[in-house]
Amino acid sequence: MAREYASGGSEIAQAVADKLGIPLYNKELITLAAKKSGLTEEAIAASENQRSGSLIYSLYMMGNTMPLADQVYILQSNVIKELASQGPCVILGRCGDYVLRERPNVLRTFVYAPVADRVGRAKVRPDAKEMPDRMWESQLAKHDRARASYYNYYTENRWGEAKNYDLCLNAALGLDTCADLIVDAAKAMNK
Repeated sequence: MAREYASGGSEIAQAVADKLGIPLYNKELITLAAKKSGLTEEAIAASENQRSGSLIYSLYMMGNTMPLADQVYILQSNVIKELASQGPCVILGRCGDYVLRERPNVLRTFVYAPVADRVGRAKVRPDAKEMPDRMWESQLAKHDRARASYYNYYTENRWGEAKNYDLCLNAALGLDTCADLIVDAAKAMNK
């Protein structure tokens, strides 16, 4: 499942996992990749958010030929494939839809929402700061650009483009409604 920042996609993914009784993997992918690689969780998390200009990246690259971000993408891709081979699960972000493109019975979903709804969700996050709505809109766009850049760089597809997903949902329909629609689609796919 891919999603716009603050669209409610994380909550929908958790509801889908709960309704289907299957695990959800999001930030856990960082921990699993760290355990498999010997890299720290901090280095992996930083590589997801920053390209070659970061200090961590520069220090790590001394003596390495493959950029850290590429190493992390490969590590996480392998972890995602391994988890999918163990049974049904929900993978949130990290190009999971693309990584699993050759597997049967993968439901590729994208969640989006109106900007006003997203601003409302972003404002109540634990790490939220006080700022005018127009600045929140800028922050949302920044997060979405980063997600799109990552996805577009590592896949042959365009992030958020409907033809790359089986199901695109507007979270304004309601988070529970979206979760129910995804569950219904997953069950229909398995018949």
